[in-house]
This record gives sequence, C-alpha cells and structure tokens, in this order.
Amino acid sequence: MTQAERRDAATPGASSAPRRFRLRDAARRLLSSEGWRTLNLSNRLTLARILMLPLLVLFLAEGSGASRAIAALIFAAAASTDWLDGHLARARGQVTPLGEILDPVADKLLMVAAVLPLVALGEVDAWIAGIILGREFLVTALRAVALRHGKVVPASRLGKWKMSLQVTAVLFLTLQLLPPAGTLLIWAAMIVAVASGADYFRRLLRELA
Repeated sequence: MTQAERRDAATPGASSAPRRFRLRDAARRLLSSEGWRTLNLSNRLTLARILMLPLLVLFLAEGSGASRAIAALIFAAAASTDWLDGHLARARGQVTPLGEILDPVADKLLMVAAVLPLVALGEVDAWIAGIILGREFLVTALRAVALRHGKVVPASRLGKWKMSLQVTAVLFLTLQLLPPAGTLLIWAAMIVAVASGADYFRRLLRELA
C-alpha cells in the first residue's frame, strides 16, 4: 500500500479518494522521464495503439489503393492490441488504474481515427458515423458515472459483437472488398452499437437502483 493509500484509508468517508490518488500517481509516472520503463507490457501495447492512430489517419485519408492497404494493416494491428492488452493484463494479474483509463480511451480514438476518414472518402454516411461515435462517447460518460458511484459494469456480449462488427466493417470499407458487404456490415455495427448502448444503460440503472 502506498503512503497516499494509507493516509486515505485512515480518513473516514474518503472511500473514493484512494482511486483518485492511484490514478494521479499513474499519470505522474507516465509523464515522468522514467514513465515508459515503469509501464507493464499491457499498458505499453495500449499506448502503442494510440501512437498508431496518426499513421492510420494519414494513410487512410490519402485514398489510393496502396495507402488503403497500409491503413488496413495499421488498423488490423491496432485492433489486435485491443484484445491482446486486456488478455495479458488479466493473465498476468497486471490490471492497473492507468490501463483502466487508457484502454477505453484508445478504443474510442481508434474508431474515430478509422471512421471519420471513411466519411470523408464517401464510404460511410455521416449520420451513421455520428450514431456509432456518439454511442461510444455516451457509454464512456456512463462508465464515468458508474465509477463515481463505485460501480463497474463489465462489457456485455453485445458490446463484444459491436466491436467485432466495427472492426470487420472498417476493414471491408478500407480495402473496398465487396462494397455491398461493407455497407451491410457498417449498418449492422450501427444497430448493434445502439442495442449495446441501451443494454449498458439498463444494466447501469439496475446497479444504481
């Protein structure tokens, strides 16, 4: 237990303070000169996913066949780290406050970096992108509400299907594979995104009741 945690444990009515101090300490370590070396492998993978995003936008927005292929490779690599970092963190018992913050943020940024250039290229309708991305940020806000009340609502099966459909749709649309299939996949991703968002809201209300 750190000195900050021992101090908070001795303070009545400060049940949420230890989490705030842990997050603050994690951010301080990340921003320090020794930050990268103090991170575990899972957190490094999450940060690597975020650092890939400017390259993804650059190659995807260029629009040529070769740049789309490179963008698809970058997106597939980034999406694979989404599964790998969580798997490693659970398998090694290395779930950290920093990882709890960075992982969902990296997921949202990945979808923004992939979907908005596809809108600019005319591959995705703006209103579909608005629903998909709006759902992502709404659920992030709901997670923040849950944490303030000391609740953690885990991802549901619908949420996992949503992510799988989004990744598949982005790859199809980026590579222009069977254009009708890509369109159907992004529609399916939008529908499942709305359903999973409603399910998350329902489960949060049940937890807070």
